Amino acid sequence: MSAYKKIAVGVTALAALALAAPAQAADEAGKLTARLTITELGKHGNDCRVLTVGKVGMTHAQAQYLVDNGATARVEIWGEDPAYDNRMYKGPKASLSAVSDKNGGGLFILSDLTLFCAKYLDEDDGPLLDIGDEIYTKIIFEAPGYPRMTKRSNTVHGSYGLFGT
Repeated sequence: MSAYKKIAVGVTALAALALAAPAQAADEAGKLTARLTITELGKHGNDCRVLTVGKVGMTHAQAQYLVDNGATARVEIWGEDPAYDNRMYKGPKASLSAVSDKNGGGLFILSDLTLFCAKYLDEDDGPLLDIGDEIYTKIIFEAPGYPRMTKRSNTVHGSYGLFGT
């Protein structure tokens, strides 16, 4: 990765962390956290920004080792329903970076997607069932020396169908 790209990813990661990370006294070593925000873009809200921020608590050196040696993370978008939840989108690999911050630092995971709202976030198909959408994401993290980890984010409530607001 070029130096410019590393700086751009780092700046984006820190900005996203400041906006989306839950306040914590300290990061718990080896624990994966996840936070989701959804923002409708444009006048008519056709596109949505789906921002998922996660972090695995560890030292900066441990995180950098994992970034350099094949750690991966991806994010899936899920619709929440009383009977069963359905996966609506399997995202590409998320960006990973080693961070040090006031909570102790760790491996920062960033997935910043722009998607067509009605296609990817309208979890209730059909006008009779479309009474609102409950969306969450899952981070799937894999790294050398760590068991595969998954973490569910918070649930965001909205109306993302063609007639949503």
